This record gives sequence, C-alpha cells and structure tokens, in this order.
Amino acid sequence: MTEGEITEVQYVQGLVQHLRTAGVTVVPCAVQSGGGEPSRVLAKARDLASQSDYEAVWLVVDVDEHASLDDVLRKCTTGGETVVVSNPQFEVWLLWHFASTGAPQTTASLKKELRRHGFVGKHLPASFPFERVDQAVTMATHKDRPMSRNSRGPNPSSAMPHLVDALRRA
Repeated sequence: MTEGEITEVQYVQGLVQHLRTAGVTVVPCAVQSGGGEPSRVLAKARDLASQSDYEAVWLVVDVDEHASLDDVLRKCTTGGETVVVSNPQFEVWLLWHFASTGAPQTTASLKKELRRHGFVGKHLPASFPFERVDQAVTMATHKDRPMSRNSRGPNPSSAMPHLVDALRRA
C-alpha cells in the first residue's frame, strides 16, 4: 500500500516487472494507493488485508509534514505491518537511481533534480533506470543513513531496500 497515487505505484509495479525480466522470481504482490496521509494508508491496508489472504502488508510512505507518521509507525510495529519511510519523500529513492548524493533534500530540490532526469509531474519517465536499483540500495544503506523498517530516518534516507529485498525473496 503506497501513500502516493502515481509515482510509488508506478515504481513498485515497474520494479517487479524489471526483476522478473532479469530472471528473479518475485514474490507475488498487489500494489495499491492508500490515498495520501499515513493513517489513511494504514486504515486502507488493514481493511484490504482483512478481506484477503496476504502473507505480508507493506506501507510505503514519506515523512513530508505528516503529523500522524509516528503514531502509524508505532501501530504497525505492534500490528505486524511493515512501513518503509523515505525522508523527506519517496523521490529521494528515485533520485538515487540517477545520482549518488547524500545532501539533505527538500521537495523543491528533489523536483528540480528529477526534472533533469526526465520526470514530468508525478509520472516516472518511460526510460526509468530500474536496472540501477542496486545503486539506489547502496546509497540508502550508506553508513551515514542507517535505516530500519517502521522508523523515520534522517534527511535523506529511505527504507526501500527492505522492500526490494522482500520482493527478491521468492
């Protein structure tokens, strides 16, 4: 379940397709938007999980200015869901597919950098380099950015490597 309605959904679906094309047996998954604010994402994920037979529930959210983020992280830790947080937002994870930068980011700086790499609005460019996912993992797991599940990391950070690893474990 993703916070974003476009970018995150396109990315996870594209990553799954890329991994399968590369010969990785990917864990079957359903990717859906949770409609914004983290508490709504959690509520929608729990509702969906109660009606389905999922082995795991993952939430992909941003730090942004969400007042409910810390509460959602606590609820997921006790409720069994896994949250991957990107700080300040998911776009830092996308940027790491193109550039090795550890500088703190703002929404404006991320948009500017991603425009240089073909982004228009919230949509991934058709030529998005999913093959550079390991470069992004390296940037996200750099010693200055330790990142665990169900936690908020420093700016910039992303716990997306945990989801990438889970998708690769079939």
